[in-house]
This record gives sequence, C-alpha cells and structure tokens, in this order.
Amino acid sequence: MTQVITVRIADKLYDQLKRTAELSQCSIDTIVAQSLLHSVSPLVEDSPIEYQQDVYPLLAMDEAALQAEVRRSFPAESWAEYETLLEKKTAGALTCAEYAKLEALRRAADILMFRKGYAAVLLKRRGSHPPSLHELPPVS
Repeated sequence: MTQVITVRIADKLYDQLKRTAELSQCSIDTIVAQSLLHSVSPLVEDSPIEYQQDVYPLLAMDEAALQAEVRRSFPAESWAEYETLLEKKTAGALTCAEYAKLEALRRAADILMFRKGYAAVLLKRRGSHPPSLHELPPVS
C-alpha cells in the first residue's frame, strides 16, 4: 500500500529533484521516496525489545553526542572480569552469583554495541559521517 502526501518545497529543490529523476530515468516520486527512505531514522520499535529503552535517548542526541557514543568502549576492568568469568564458565565452575555477574556484563556489552551501532546509523542518516574503524578506540 502507498500513501499520497503533499509537500511544499522550494523551486530550486524541485528542479534538483526533477533533474535527478531525468538523469536516473526514474519518476520524481521514486527519487523522493528513496531519499526519505535513506534519511528517516529507523524506528526504535524495530529494535529488539530488550534494547529499546537503552536506544531511545539516542534519538535526542546531537551530532557531537552521537559521535561520542560511537566511540565509547567497554571498560577494561569489566572486560577482564567478563573474560575471567567466561573461562570459569567453560571450566564449569561458576557460582550462581558469578553466573549472574557474567550475564550482567554480557548484557552491558550487548547494550553498548547496540547503542554504538544505532548511533552510527543515526549519524549516517543525518548526513554526518561516523568514525572509520581506524578512528575507533581499540577493543580491549
């Protein structure tokens, strides 16, 4: 199903859309729809439910805050504790408290990675450039 909307735009923008449509041999409707598809932020509701409350705040962030979010890293001490607990789990020697801590650390790492990815998508959709892999902090 498709919907029809009316949008008032400046003549200059219309001329640009018209020329783009001519050059790509597409309709103006197609060019506008494709542009909107690439510029509208993905819905948080399309994210896994367990991450939604952690992702909502990203929608209100400006470019600088989103850039900082993309550059966040998992604390080294938490990463070391996670690896220790994971090794202990592999050996089959985790207590209930250690298992709970391992799951909490895993969830924190998952949330961090999901937020970083979503922040990068928001930056891209807003016309900014997320940092390249070489600009990101190394993984501990």
